[in-house]
Amino acid sequence: MKSAVLFCAMLFLPGTVHAAAWTQPRGTWQTIGGVILSQADTSFDAGGNAVIPALFERVLVTTDTEYGLTDRLTLLARTETAYVHSRSGASPAVTVTDNAFEGGARLRLMRGLGLLAQDDVLSVEVSARKAGAFNFAYSANASAGGEDAGVRLLYGSGFRLGSHSGFVNLEAGERWLSHPRPDQSAVDLTTGLWLNPRWMVMAQSFNLVSGPATAPYVHFRTHKLEVSAVWRLSRRFTLQAGAFFSPAGQNALDERGLCLSLWSDF
Repeated sequence: MKSAVLFCAMLFLPGTVHAAAWTQPRGTWQTIGGVILSQADTSFDAGGNAVIPALFERVLVTTDTEYGLTDRLTLLARTETAYVHSRSGASPAVTVTDNAFEGGARLRLMRGLGLLAQDDVLSVEVSARKAGAFNFAYSANASAGGEDAGVRLLYGSGFRLGSHSGFVNLEAGERWLSHPRPDQSAVDLTTGLWLNPRWMVMAQSFNLVSGPATAPYVHFRTHKLEVSAVWRLSRRFTLQAGAFFSPAGQNALDERGLCLSLWSDF
């Protein structure tokens, strides 16, 4: 089960990293350094059609750190730097560098629920963040940063498929953003399967729906699908590479991109 725990975190595009339901063992660290390249040349309109011309190019550099304060309680910290070139409608293009910092904690509520496996886990995660405009999933004002805080309920379980080990992780949460940005509800699903002791494949679905919005912001929803390969380099280091796209959306970018990250455990 430790191997599934090690690789169950994943980069959310665009937005926040959300680690899986498992907590870190007491006194251990996990760090993930990553870069995400993404772009869009159209946006979804209010009817969900990707027909609005757009210009969006972003390089997002992230660092995520977890520390097991106890076996049940893990402390979390995340930094982001976004380099963006963007234009909306007939507005002039802008080039922006934004930063974000997030801190929080994950508490394991239960172990051994027996829903999908005998050693499955249920956890809750809370966090708070201060971020630049382009560190949010939606930005109507290139100079408007803000704050947000949120809570997530996470369920994680291992499973067997023939001779292969795998895991599934389901998350649902709510984030409250500083005015006038709309609040957000998220539902994410991750599943991974070990092909052999060194290689794993993952498939993920990330879904974000906003609440009622006040101008200049609008109600939006984003849906992203990602596939990635994970290569265990050694006991401490792991490399992960993936690609994602947006199969649907509303008042949001039709975004696609690539990601690369290095995982370290100490």
